[in-house]
Amino acid sequence: MSEGLDRIKPGDRVGPYRIVRQFKGRGGMARIFEVEVREKYRRSDLPRRLALKVAKPEHQAALTAEADFLRSFDHPNVVRIFPLPGYHRPVYSAREEFSFGWGWYYAMELVDGGSLEKRLTRPTTITDVLRPPQEGGRCLSLLEALGVARQLAVALEHIHLRCVVNLDVKPGNVLFRRRRFRWLRSSVPQAVLCDFGISRDLRFAHRADFLGMVTPGYMSPEQALEKSRHSVTVDTRSDIFSLGIVLYEMLTGSLPFEDMGQLIDPTYVPPSPRQLRPSVPPRLNEIVMQALAKEPSHRPRSATEIRGALERAATPFDWGAAARRAFAVAAVGFTLTTCLAVGGYGAMCVASLLQSTPCPTSSPTAVVTPVEVVETPGPAEPTFTVSPTSGSHLLTSTPASTLTPIPPTPTTELTFTAGPTREDG
Repeated sequence: MSEGLDRIKPGDRVGPYRIVRQFKGRGGMARIFEVEVREKYRRSDLPRRLALKVAKPEHQAALTAEADFLRSFDHPNVVRIFPLPGYHRPVYSAREEFSFGWGWYYAMELVDGGSLEKRLTRPTTITDVLRPPQEGGRCLSLLEALGVARQLAVALEHIHLRCVVNLDVKPGNVLFRRRRFRWLRSSVPQAVLCDFGISRDLRFAHRADFLGMVTPGYMSPEQALEKSRHSVTVDTRSDIFSLGIVLYEMLTGSLPFEDMGQLIDPTYVPPSPRQLRPSVPPRLNEIVMQALAKEPSHRPRSATEIRGALERAATPFDWGAAARRAFAVAAVGFTLTTCLAVGGYGAMCVASLLQSTPCPTSSPTAVVTPVEVVETPGPAEPTFTVSPTSGSHLLTSTPASTLTPIPPTPTTELTFTAGPTREDG
């Protein structure tokens, strides 16, 4: 089936999804693909890009059990599963007929910020490149190691409260979310615990047949002895031991146990992280060594207890985030100052242009020749004089521009003669 899974190519359809690409080196029991929801199945409440997990034929039951575990979780530090579109009820796993046969699959969120394994095996910054090479892998800063360990402890606390034990806590199963504006955020990335293929529900029968898929360097002594000694009990403290190994590797860049013999030897005690890295605080060093105790009863009793111990440990100052934020504030301040300066200079230029006199130009100008205005005497305005006549006043009109008296206009006198009258009779 592994060869058959490799036949799945970009563009192939798997149920309501279309294959975009295949992830390399993810999952020993299945293959992981990046898929896109086909247009007819898209929904506003579901993302368009997801991660599709297709199981190998010998691990079909493990994949369906893993889907059942994931649907019961709801935590930001645990990978999220999504229901398959196209069904009238929530369905989280389904079968598909491939070119090589039938296979089970489910869809989960696409966590594309890299893995803890890659951070521990290759340089991530210029400072890491300039450092001399170390034996084994690379270690994280104290701030990052403590921050990632706290998130994993919270994730384990969440799943343990639901009676589920992971049994496969390792750097390859710790992914990081890609965050927006991450250069302004904390230097500690957001960790996500994934891959519950060999997990167990402590309320039901153990799935001991899947122990062969556990990575030997991160398993607990009781996991290694379970097949040979039936009296050994594997419970939530096995995850605490694996978390101690991951924290040890983040602090030192190496594993505490080199082979299976050192792991199951009750007398062997690995060197403490403080011996390999003196800058490790004593309290954090004590937490790691307590989690790596061979006897389960000597470890922290629960994920809640180790989470509380990690939270009480001193947190180093985040110099990287402080420097990035200071640079961002300085850049914003410089931009605002530049804008204000440019704006003030522009306003001064505009004001000076408005107040200045216009400069002479070589363009032709119109010449206005003064025209002498000759006043032509027009008709004189009439003036009214009063000339005395016999018992009456007559108005005469004479031009105001002449002083020569005008002879008086003859007037017609009206004489009334009494006619014959009628006697009243």
